[in-house]
Order: sequence, then structure tokens, then C-alpha cells
Amino acid sequence: MAASRKYLSFETVSLIVAFAILASAGVVTIRTEEHRRNSGSLVRHTLEVESALHKLNSAVRRAESEERGYVINRDKKNFSPATDLAGGIEQQLTEIGALVADNPEQSERLARLRPLLRERTALLERKLALMNAGRFNEATEIVRTGRGKALMDQIDALINEMVSFEEELYRQRDERLARANDSLQSAIGVMIVLLAGVAAFAVFLAQKQITALRKSSDALKLAYNELVGESTKRSALEAQLRQSQKLEALGHLAGGIAHDFNNMLGVIVASLNILRRKLRREEADAEQMIDSALDGADRAAKLVRRLLAFSRIQPLSPTPLDANQLVTGMSSILHRTLGAPIQLATSLGKDLWLTRVDANELESAILNLAVNARDAMPIGGQLTIETANVELDEHYAAENPEAKVGQYVVLSVSDTGAGMPSDVVAKAFDPFFTTKPIGKGTGLGLSQAHGFVKQSGGHIKIYSEVGHGTCVKLYLPRYVEANEKAEPPPPEPKQEDFPRGRPEEIVLIVEDDESALRATSQGVRELGYTVLEATSGEEAIQIIRARHDISLMITDVFMPGMDGARLAREAVFRRHSLHVLFITGYSQHAIMRNGLLDPDVNLLTKPFTLAQIARKIRDALDGKANLPAGVQ
Repeated sequence: MAASRKYLSFETVSLIVAFAILASAGVVTIRTEEHRRNSGSLVRHTLEVESALHKLNSAVRRAESEERGYVINRDKKNFSPATDLAGGIEQQLTEIGALVADNPEQSERLARLRPLLRERTALLERKLALMNAGRFNEATEIVRTGRGKALMDQIDALINEMVSFEEELYRQRDERLARANDSLQSAIGVMIVLLAGVAAFAVFLAQKQITALRKSSDALKLAYNELVGESTKRSALEAQLRQSQKLEALGHLAGGIAHDFNNMLGVIVASLNILRRKLRREEADAEQMIDSALDGADRAAKLVRRLLAFSRIQPLSPTPLDANQLVTGMSSILHRTLGAPIQLATSLGKDLWLTRVDANELESAILNLAVNARDAMPIGGQLTIETANVELDEHYAAENPEAKVGQYVVLSVSDTGAGMPSDVVAKAFDPFFTTKPIGKGTGLGLSQAHGFVKQSGGHIKIYSEVGHGTCVKLYLPRYVEANEKAEPPPPEPKQEDFPRGRPEEIVLIVEDDESALRATSQGVRELGYTVLEATSGEEAIQIIRARHDISLMITDVFMPGMDGARLAREAVFRRHSLHVLFITGYSQHAIMRNGLLDPDVNLLTKPFTLAQIARKIRDALDGKANLPAGVQ
């Protein structure tokens, strides 16, 4: 082991030295390139100054030449100066001043040049005014004085002096630029040599590592054998942990039962004791004590029925039932239970199948769900009860082992309350589990509904999003009367019969639940599409910004942070041709009534089959599906 540590230390030090050399070469290269760019900038600056000086000199000389022609020929066509000669000269002087502001010598020359140009410009303008007035003799007399020529000689001398100075600067700066280019080429050459050296050293180290790995193969085999042994021990410990969790759940259940039964027995015992004392004293108000005792006994009986429902061994009286009639008949009691702040809405499915369940227990389950929804909406809201026919396929049954493939009447109870986090949803069906304050609930409402549905051969599912509400779906098996021939479910189309996609059709799937994201993505890939995944609206927007070839976005409606509706608006704003398909565990009626999406939105509710999502995707991409007005 000591030799191995020494070998690794040598490698580490060698790599540090090699990368330090590379870093130094990189720094030199960067600084050399920076110097080269600065030198090039100075050369360009010198050329700009020279160009401006020549432009100024040409403007003055052109004006003077044209004015002489005007004096000689007395034809105004020979003179076409700028409308504001003095203004143009001043503007050029300002530009030159800005260019030479960093050079004191040139700035001093420019200061001497400025009054000469102003005087020369004023002289030209004076002669022009005389000539325009027809006083050519006076204008000619000004020319004969020679003042204009004297000024131009001084101006030429100063401009030539400034140009000569700039040419010398240009020569010096051009030499520096050439040296900087040579230095950069040298630095690049050194860097290439160093890179080659580091690469050779890396190959050498790689060969060393391969040799070391070969030597350690026996050690790895030994470690693998030890890992197998540890895995066996871990499996045994996990089995013990599961057993302890079962015992803990049983203890929780026993504690809850003991608590509630003690309360009820306390009422009964206290009432009977008081009743005995009253009978001994021959008092006449014993009826109240009898009522209290009977009330406690009745509550105990209800607790027993709930426990039997949870354990799925309660005696049921199933009869063929029309769920639409049951929901309609419960409207009055539901209105009284919910109270004024909560609106009740129903959506009854057409041609609803019959189901064979205990009507009283189904009413109790619906009432329990309504009470839970009411408590989740303390300031008011909306409760939606819906019925529909649905078929659960093998794909759904594989994801939900408690569900069986078949035809069901689904009864959905949706609210707009606070919702539940995933850890609470996982425990919602546990007996005596409740998030309500002490004395506000027994924690048996959902467990009773769960037990009743399972004992009736059905399936129950909770969809919930914090801040958006909860939807509980009761799947009750379809009942076919003896004189009615059961309709065979339509055969599930083979995968090759599904509407297929092409690899160039990119589908972005946005779902905050990882298991749901994985299942949906796997199914869409099976259909032949290329799939991108995002776990939030923000991540989806980043992908859309980076990818311009996405054809369709499939998004969950409820997600933390940016929800599906807002994500769709943001995405379509950036990509007007993007198609959107919404998916949700909530019923379509509840989604629309709550104003979460537009009525004509392209929506697919869970659970859905592979054939259903295949048709939805194809319709969206082929332009057959409706798009919401708010996200087009």
C-alpha cells in the first residue's frame, strides 16, 4: 500500500507541473494577443487622424480654388461651396480634436491651426458676399493683398507638420504590431510543443494506470464477493425493517381504536352510572342518560362498521345501481352538508352503465369525500361530482397493481381546496390517519371508502396538487343483468395499428411526477417519436429556447411553480407553430368549470391507454385537434 501511495503522489505532482506549464503558456498567449490588438488599434487610429487632416485640407483648398474661378470668370456656376463652410470646418476641427486629444503635441498644433482656419474661412465668406453683391473689384482687391495666400501657407505648413508626425507614429506603431505578431506566433508554437509534451505524458500515465488496474483486478473480485455478502445481509435487515413497519402500523391502528373506543365506552359507563344513581333516588329524568348511552353505543357500532369496511369483511347488500340516480338523489343532503360558501356541480355521464354495489355504503363514501372536501375549503370553493364509463387496460393495471383490467363506472369527487402533498396522499387510506386537528375527524373516512370500493371489486385513486385541490376517483365494476348480454370490450389495437410517429418529430413531455414522466415518455417512444423530458415548466422553457425543432409539447396541468396553462402560453409565445396537449388526473368537467383551461383545449385525462395518447398526438400534429384560444 505504501508503494501505491508513492506512485499516486508522483502522478499528482507531475500533472500539476504539466498543467502549470500549460497555464503559463496560455497566459503568455493571451497577453501577447492583447498587445497585438492594442497595437493594431493604434495603427488604425493614426490612419484615421491622417485621413481627417487630408479631408480638412482638401475642403479648404477646394473652396479657395472655386472662389478664384468665380472672381476671374464672374460666373457663379464655377463656385459651389457648402452652404455652411465655416460650420463644416468647425465640425472637422472638432472631430480631429477628439482624435488627437490623447497627444499633447498634436493638440497644441491643432490649437494654432484653428484660428488660422477661422480667419481664412471668414475671408472667403467676405469675398463671396462682395461678389454676390456685384462688387467684384473690391473682392479682387482683397485677393491682391495676399492675405489669403499667407494664411494658406501657414495652414499647409501646420497640416503637413501634423501629417508628418502621424506618419512617424504610424511607422513606430506598425513596427510594434509586427513584433506583437511575431511574439504571438512564437507563443503559439511554444504552446503547441507544450501540449504535445503534456499529451505524451498523459499517454504515459494512462499506460501506468492500465497496468495498475490490471494488478487490482483480484482486489476488485474480492471486493465484489464481499459486496454480495453485504447485499445478502442487507436483504435480511430490510425484511426485518418491513416487519417492524407492519408492527408499527398495527400499533397505530390499535392505538386509534383504543382511543375512540375508550371515549365511547366512557360515555356509556358514565351514563349508566348516573342512571343507576337516578333510579336509586327515583328521579324522573333518566331518559337523557339512556339517550347518551345509546348514542355512545351507536358511535361504537359505526366505528366497527368502518373498521370492517377498511378490512373488507363488512356485510354488504349489493344491488344493481344507477350511479346517476344516486348522485341526483343526494343533492339535497350534499347541499346541507357543504353549506353556502361551497358550490356543488354535477356532470352525469350519458348512457351510464349499471354497477352492483351497496347503495348505503356508496352514499356514505360519497358523503365522507364531500365532508373531507368541505374541510379542505374553509373559505369556500367548488365541489364537482362526475360519473362516466371507463375501461382500464393492461398498461394502467401494470402501473396500479390493485386495479384489474375491465369496464368500470367511475365516480369522481373533485374540490378546489388546499390539496395534499405526495407524502400525505401515500398515507391517506391508512386508518386513523388525518391531517385535521384533534377532535375534528376520526381518520376513518377515506379508509372506509377504500375498504368499501376494494370489497366491491373496484379501484380507488387520488389525484392531488398542493394549492389546486384534490380529485378522488371511485372505479366500480360494471354490472350486466342476467337477461342482458355483456358487450365485449373492443379489442385493444396492436401496437403496429396505432398512429405512428417519426424520429424527426420531437415531443417534449413535461411532468413533475417522475414515475408518471417515465411511463408517459416510454409509451411515446414506443410510438416512434423522439422524446425530450422536463420536470418543471421552467426547465421546459429552457429546452424550448435551445431547441427549435420541437413539434409537440405534452404537459401536466398542475405543476408546482409554473403550471401547464402558463407554460403553454409562454411556450407558444416563443414558438407559434408549437402544438400543445394537456394531461391531468382531474376530470375534464372539473378542469373546465374551475376556469383552469379553455373549453376547447386539447386535453387527455388519466388514466389513458397507449392507443388514446397515440391518437391524440397524431391529431394534434396533423392539425385535427382544437387548440385553446388562450395559448394559440
